[in-house]
Amino acid sequence: MPSNPSSSNDPTGDVPTPTLRALLRAVHAAEVLYVAFPRLQRALIVDPRPGEPEYPAVLVAVLGFGAGRQAAAVEKLRPGRPLSERTIAVTWGGSTRAFAEQGVLPAILSRLPTGCEAAAMAAFEELREAERGEAPALARERTSFNEKLDG
Repeated sequence: MPSNPSSSNDPTGDVPTPTLRALLRAVHAAEVLYVAFPRLQRALIVDPRPGEPEYPAVLVAVLGFGAGRQAAAVEKLRPGRPLSERTIAVTWGGSTRAFAEQGVLPAILSRLPTGCEAAAMAAFEELREAERGEAPALARERTSFNEKLDG
């Protein structure tokens, strides 16, 4: 039976190995990475390119469907930066625990310069809070972010 990269039937929240390998390749190949967490209605955006206003930029946003909304989220994250030719959007259907334990979070952290891990870990903690149902305000806060994307 073929695996579906956007969902996981594993009760542990683990993702099938072929999906995991593809995602890890994307982490290493992407200039900008957009990881969708459909169960959480969130996306983790990682832009490790040098530049202002923040270096590197890592944030959690309300999930945007479609390449246009994803590109707009990255543009809002790094205003004035040229759009990347190597932005890769992937879907993670597993748990946040599996995201860390199966090596995706460590792979992302390894792409960041030394000393920049705190921003990524803070964003990851937002995802964990959303998974535990402890972050209902995030959706309201990010709604204005998404409204700006449309405007």
